[in-house]
Amino acid sequence: MSQSQIRINGIRLSSGLTQIFQNFLAGDGEPTPLYQILAQDRINIASLGFRIDALGTSGFCCHDVKPDAKPVNKPDCSHPSQSPEGDLNLVSNVSIVSVYPHNSSLDTLGFLIGLFGKKKIAFQQMASSNAMISFVIAGADQKRVLELLEEEFDLPPTHTPFQQNFNDETTAFVKKRYPETSATYVEEKIKTYGIQMVADLSMFEISFNPNEYDHFEICGNGFQTLARAGKKFYFTFAITQSKDLCSLFCLTDPVTSQDSRSFFSQVQQVRGMDICRPVSVDLIGFHGPHFGDRYGIFNTAMACLKAGSIKVLTAGCTGASICIVLPAGQGEKAIPALAKGFETP
Repeated sequence: MSQSQIRINGIRLSSGLTQIFQNFLAGDGEPTPLYQILAQDRINIASLGFRIDALGTSGFCCHDVKPDAKPVNKPDCSHPSQSPEGDLNLVSNVSIVSVYPHNSSLDTLGFLIGLFGKKKIAFQQMASSNAMISFVIAGADQKRVLELLEEEFDLPPTHTPFQQNFNDETTAFVKKRYPETSATYVEEKIKTYGIQMVADLSMFEISFNPNEYDHFEICGNGFQTLARAGKKFYFTFAITQSKDLCSLFCLTDPVTSQDSRSFFSQVQQVRGMDICRPVSVDLIGFHGPHFGDRYGIFNTAMACLKAGSIKVLTAGCTGASICIVLPAGQGEKAIPALAKGFETP
């Protein structure tokens, strides 16, 4: 099968979203995390990603603010240096375009990332769930990206992009008929379909310039090289930290020295790109019936882990899934900590 014929079942679209980016350096105290601000304001998160390292913390959230929304603590992005939440930047009119299922295929992931570079379209952020790979793009690029994905992938003949946004009439009907789907529905413990843990994965971090489209292609080629070595991915996440810096993380099966050399050689030869040696990590993943329909779920997860003194390296949410990356050996400890806020079958 040629790359242009990779089979997927569908494309999902969320449009007209607002994206907030937060960044604060280590030593700046303890600013209120963005996900906590949105939980306090009862705002549902459509997509989220963040990373923590020795230099500080950076993260993004995409959300749909309704015209009648009245946030309690709306972030003031006009004076970021004076904000107790650190540097905040807001971007209106972004879209999330997702393809599914990814089947944990590094070939599919590599092809997608390379496709953006080949067609000279920059995605701003990226996160994966247990089934989807989601890209945050400028609203102006939405039509072009949808047409590109429909052209390059093998889709069912009856496929049409699934628009996630309900109109007001449909939303009112759904909430009246099924009140548990509204954002005001909050269980004592949040229901999940189960919490999964995968230990001893390899996590790569690749830094590149999102304005250099060949960097996307080189990243994509590197992942496809790992795919040919029989590896698969378990979680991936990318965050654009500045106009010329994007960091991409990918968790894969443990890699051999030969795998690393072939991957590293493709990246390190390019000016403006860098790759860190893979580190061993544990991955926690879970999803539930109300995820995406109510606020504060990710905030609850982080509060549980903080109470259990468990360090988080990176995390991402998209659709109905949450993925959290922990230092190796912390996964088993995280499951009982999360059980204090989440219910499993």
